[in-house]
Amino acid sequence: MNLYPMMANLQGRDVLVVGGGGVATRKVKTLAGTGADIRVVSPAITEELQALADAGKITVIRRDFSESDLEGAAIVFAATDDPDLNARVSRQARTRNIPVNDIIHPELCSFFVPSHVRRGDLILAISTSGKSPALARWLRERLEEEFGLEYQRLADWMGTLRGYLLRHGYTHEQIRDISRTLLRENLVETLKTGDRKALADALETAFRTVLNRPVPPDLTASLESS
Repeated sequence: MNLYPMMANLQGRDVLVVGGGGVATRKVKTLAGTGADIRVVSPAITEELQALADAGKITVIRRDFSESDLEGAAIVFAATDDPDLNARVSRQARTRNIPVNDIIHPELCSFFVPSHVRRGDLILAISTSGKSPALARWLRERLEEEFGLEYQRLADWMGTLRGYLLRHGYTHEQIRDISRTLLRENLVETLKTGDRKALADALETAFRTVLNRPVPPDLTASLESS
């Protein structure tokens, strides 16, 4: 199976989760930070799902799944412990061309949810194309140890830099070359120690190497406040 890796923007999109047990709860908790409009359909739900419903963060429909629940859904999760029900949900979703993830039947999935490590806007995703969720989790745990919160700071810092360069008319090639030059300067360790002079020196080196000019003072000020 040759999957195409992608990240989905679910802000304001209708997401249907069929199931109310432990697996469904984990799916919902991951979805809760995306801004999606989450609907859970299940006769019974966990206390965690009930708490999310009470807080107005999700909508819970306490009954058996009906094909009409698929109306308006952008994506679907078949997350019950009933293989036959999951298969029915998946097939009906695929008939309607709605992307579906089936926790029991990988062959019925139109997408897989990777194990991932999140550091702010930085997301490191691992997938085995549905072959071994245990391996994906094991790799995720190793990445969690290796990639600390300093990588969140790195993503924020590089994002501030790129935003400035785009607003001030730098070309994509210039932005690429400046970014690559900076990332060769071991910025992670510099950000980890909070050494502002080392950051400024790295930025100055990148600008003079790529553009043969000094760093604009207002860019330095923007990065220092980021």
